[in-house]
Amino acid sequence: MGTRISRFALIDQSLDFRRLILGSCLFYLGFYIYNTVFTNFVVEEINIQPAELGALESIREIPGLLSVLIAAVTMMVAEPMLAGLALGLMAFGVANYFHLDSMNGLVLFSLIWSVGFHTWAPLSMSMALRYGNTGEEGRRLGILRSSGAIAGLIGIGMVFVLNFFVGYRPMFVIAGLVIGLGGLVALSIQRRDRSHTQKIVLRKQYWLFYLLQIMNGTRRHIFMTFAIFALVRLYGIDIEAITILSLVNQVFSIAAAYWFGSMIDKYGERRVFAPSMVLIALVFLGYALIDSVTVLFVLYVMDNILFSNSIAISTYGKKILITQSDLRPTMVAGQTMNHVAAVIVPITGGIMWEAYGHSLLFIAGSIIAVLTAIISLTMRDHFQASNSTTLKDNA
Repeated sequence: MGTRISRFALIDQSLDFRRLILGSCLFYLGFYIYNTVFTNFVVEEINIQPAELGALESIREIPGLLSVLIAAVTMMVAEPMLAGLALGLMAFGVANYFHLDSMNGLVLFSLIWSVGFHTWAPLSMSMALRYGNTGEEGRRLGILRSSGAIAGLIGIGMVFVLNFFVGYRPMFVIAGLVIGLGGLVALSIQRRDRSHTQKIVLRKQYWLFYLLQIMNGTRRHIFMTFAIFALVRLYGIDIEAITILSLVNQVFSIAAAYWFGSMIDKYGERRVFAPSMVLIALVFLGYALIDSVTVLFVLYVMDNILFSNSIAISTYGKKILITQSDLRPTMVAGQTMNHVAAVIVPITGGIMWEAYGHSLLFIAGSIIAVLTAIISLTMRDHFQASNSTTLKDNA
């Protein structure tokens, strides 16, 4: 067992995989600087309301919904080149938050960085899945997320320190510069997808992968949009407390992603994903029914730990491929399915909050999590550890 795990020490990976990890870490570093500041910034300096936040999030997720169309236009571009350009575009959008003072500006530059983000996300997964042995996909995605969590921890720490000296706005510029540097690193990765960039693929055989993406996206965007917002809006939590919460959250998330990846490789997607979705349902119920800030902080960390269970959807999608050339387009299609919910849920959730209060919104999230757990029980286990063929050999 020790030998198996040692092969996943980062120093033993290919140069291109290490470059991917470095580029990803720079992305996460910048993104977590942005993300930690965002909620307090829009509440305190722009005075955003729940319905406005929901509308902003829905508009910002439109590029995710259009991922297939974006990919169709860019399929002839090699993955590393496209990844570098995507992070450059995201850097431009994030940095321009520096001068925003209205919803119109938020919408414009959120859309810009969102196009880059939603182009980068499936590319980073497909490259990580491509650069390694079949049967170890979970660990590889776990390394990608765990290293990103470490970088995010550093980013949150930077916010904690810099907030005392520069305020919110300069941190958006810093975040943009770091993300842009990640794009330069991505450009240095060797092209390996010569035979995989010619077409978009949607297959009926992948229906369960698509459905799980939709369901998981629905519950994810309820929590991602409104959990921190609830802490700030309902309980008046300040940026220092949010930063500390994010720091604690990242510490636990570092190990969680690799652990989930390892468990998926060992026990299969269904046995890991379904029970974790039940726990997520309980987290949602907590946000609906509990008003203790301390308990809500704990539940927030629990949800982010359990968020790594989505690795199972990606590895399942890779394992059911009819042909390896479907890898990149299937990851893109999965992101599009995920964002069917992302465009609808935030704006609907914001309206629901203002009409009925926050409790009903989080109860709905709990119901969705339970339904996702039930649907995931239909996944078949696809163990491939005995097959040592690498994706890069198939490329």
